[in-house]
Formats: sequence, structure tokens, C-alpha cells
Amino acid sequence: MPQGPPPQNKPDCSQPWQSRELTYVPALAQCSSYEEGNGIPCTEKNPFTCTGRNPFCASIGNKEFKCCSDIIQDSSELENLKAEEIKPICPNGAIPYRIPHAMLCDPAIVNICPPNYKCVEAANGHLLPHDGRSLCCKTSTLYSFASVFAEAQLTPRIVPAPPVSSIEYVTLNVHTSATMQAPEIRTGDHFVLAPHKLLEPAYIKNVKLFSELPIGSFMHVIMFDPVSVTETLQFYYDRPSKGGKILDLEEPVDDGGFISKKIYNAHPVTNMDEQQKRPANHYRKMWVVLMFRTVNPITRLYVSVTMDLHGKYRSVR
Repeated sequence: MPQGPPPQNKPDCSQPWQSRELTYVPALAQCSSYEEGNGIPCTEKNPFTCTGRNPFCASIGNKEFKCCSDIIQDSSELENLKAEEIKPICPNGAIPYRIPHAMLCDPAIVNICPPNYKCVEAANGHLLPHDGRSLCCKTSTLYSFASVFAEAQLTPRIVPAPPVSSIEYVTLNVHTSATMQAPEIRTGDHFVLAPHKLLEPAYIKNVKLFSELPIGSFMHVIMFDPVSVTETLQFYYDRPSKGGKILDLEEPVDDGGFISKKIYNAHPVTNMDEQQKRPANHYRKMWVVLMFRTVNPITRLYVSVTMDLHGKYRSVR
């Protein structure tokens, strides 16, 4: 049986769903360095210049590097893309090789994927060309979405009981200046609106699931950042479920159905050595979104929920 080639060490912006044209010029001083059709220069040691969907500093040869990012893959844009421009997605929220990138593979070739990865058909394979419907996904996460949380070191330390299924995407209320549309963020996506940080506050407009929502229940969504010492927590609660796969969080509910807090979670520093070992602020935030279901509104079941969240979490300005 034929053996697969070793994977590339560095992504090079050669995939048809990638572009060098979608990074904003971060500073006026760099305007002169911009070349139409050739992107914005960057360096491996300082890739934070790059913005957009899953941006990175790509090698284009001759020791030259340019910013590269994904073409917009939102559901409203798919009809405007060629089949080869649509990025393949691992089924059921599994982890692709070199997340957030994707590595295409041929399932007929044995061991084409790196160890611990398997060549499988993409969740959106019906939209892709015949020779681009398969990609390398982490084997342990293909059959259990709980393994995704374990791989991300969220379970059991932060989320003791991991979710049993994946969210397809969440839609944020932040708009990109290029298209004035709200971005859809999928598991593992890196979204950088501006250099060094995603402008805050960012709220969730809706949540899209792979499976149908139960009719007559109440859904609750929590979004938090477990990485930075100042944790942003958003809790959308008592949202009626009307079926379908999309939960609209912009539809008003009786008491607002929303709590937002910024919480300082750093452990106290007891000596200077510990302070020096503490890592600097992360360049990108790690947003975790969880959805829960109850038969009745939680505010009726537990009247102290709102009081507890407001009273026990100290806001930081």
C-alpha cells in the first residue's frame, strides 16, 4: 500500500481557502510596505501583526513572510465561494491537524496523516470538490467530543463534566469593517479583529448546533475565558427553545435573561520568584461556550441564581 508524505513543517498560505488580502494594515507606518495582491509583511518572531480569520505569518519563499488568513466562511458567504475555497471541517467538532488549519488527505493512502490522526470525510464534504473532501482529524476526538475538552485541558480542571456534543458555531455581534457582517466562530477558530486584541465587549447573537433543539425547553448559554487572570463571564439564561438548530440570543426575555461579569481570578503572589514565573498576558483569549437545557426556567427553580451571580462574583473595572 502507498504511504503518505510527511506533513509540511510550516503552513505557506497555499490552500485555496486562504488569502494574503484579508489582514488590515495595523499601523500607518506599514502602509508603504503593503503590496496589492501580496499582503502585509510579518516576521515569525512577531506574528501578532496579522488579523482576520485564523491568521498566521506564512512563508512565501526567499526568507520572506506575509500575513495569511482564511477566506470568510460564514454561512451567508458560502454561495459566493467556489467549492475549493470552502475550508473542510472535522465532523462533530473533532480537532483537525494543526488547529486551526486543515490538512487534506486521501483516504486511499495508508498512514497519510500524522500519528494519532485519521483521514476522514469532512462534515461539510457535500460542499467540497471530490478530491478535497477528506482531512486529518485527531482520532481520540472523532468519537467523543468530551475528549476535545480533555485535549484543551479544560476537563476535569475547569469543566468537570464535559459536553456530550459540539456547537457548530456561535455568531458574535462584532462586525468586520470589510463586510459589515457578524462573524461565525467555530470550535478552534482564531478570530483577530484588530492587532493584539479582539475589541470588547463581544456578545453572542446566536448559537448554531449540529442537532435539533428540543421544543418546549429552556436553554442557557455561558461564555467565559479560562486563560486570562481577568475572566469575562457572560450568562444567557431562560431562553425558550422553539426547535430548529439555531438559538437566537437577541430575542428579548422577561427579565433580560443576561448577566455579564468581569472576574479577577489570579492567585495571590507570595514572592517575587512566583511573579517572574507568571506568564505575560496572552495574545489571544480562549473563549469557551457551553449550552445547558432545563425543562423549566432556572429563575423559577432557583430564585437565588441571579442574587448569587451578582453577589459572589466581584466585577473588575
